[in-house]
Amino acid sequence: MGTAPLIIFTYFQIQLYGQCTLDDIKLEQIEQKTIRKYVERQIGEGKHQFYDIQPSWNRGDDISLYNKDEATFFLNASLQDAWQSYLSINPSKLWNNRSTSMGLMLRKFPAKIFYNKDSLPYTDTGQVYFLNLKLLSGIYNIAVAFEIITIDTLEMVLEFSYIEGNRSLGVQEIKFIAVDDNSTKIIHTSYYKSDSHFRDKWLYPFFHKKITRDFHENLRRLGSFPIRVGK
Repeated sequence: MGTAPLIIFTYFQIQLYGQCTLDDIKLEQIEQKTIRKYVERQIGEGKHQFYDIQPSWNRGDDISLYNKDEATFFLNASLQDAWQSYLSINPSKLWNNRSTSMGLMLRKFPAKIFYNKDSLPYTDTGQVYFLNLKLLSGIYNIAVAFEIITIDTLEMVLEFSYIEGNRSLGVQEIKFIAVDDNSTKIIHTSYYKSDSHFRDKWLYPFFHKKITRDFHENLRRLGSFPIRVGK
């Protein structure tokens, strides 16, 4: 690509994503030290524009290369009510529970920075969430980030991918299936891999099970829907 086309391409990227950059993030407004360090590391790796942040998995990628972990929940709500609840509940409330806390959300188009105490928009594609995972009751904390990549209203599927540079790479899929008029089956599947066989075999499945359960339990509480874990 020559200089002129590159300049034009960069100009249209800036127009699409907006003028906001990672350098505009006010670290002092992020409560979690782990997330502040995570953002600093991203900037240190040369990521400044929002479009520099990319999901580690996209539809069409070979999913067979990833490990798989799956959990099933049943919600006493219609399919539409369950689906709309997951999309419309304030994300800062949804991601703040016993296992996770949200520190930052970046909206790619148009670019905007949201902190935990801000009024956040509904869940949508192009949103990047930075969370702190409270492992072992908060004794050990790590930061993760993922991007909402799919909201399929026909298949009733929500997908979010860990971003490039995350310790674990891959995608999580939440699929909604009607059981009857007042009951919905929710299948939460995680496809993941990292550079550590020990982490993938022992640590990820153990902690992910609790984090997933707490996430769906928190949604049940916020949406006032009875929920149970199933098989």
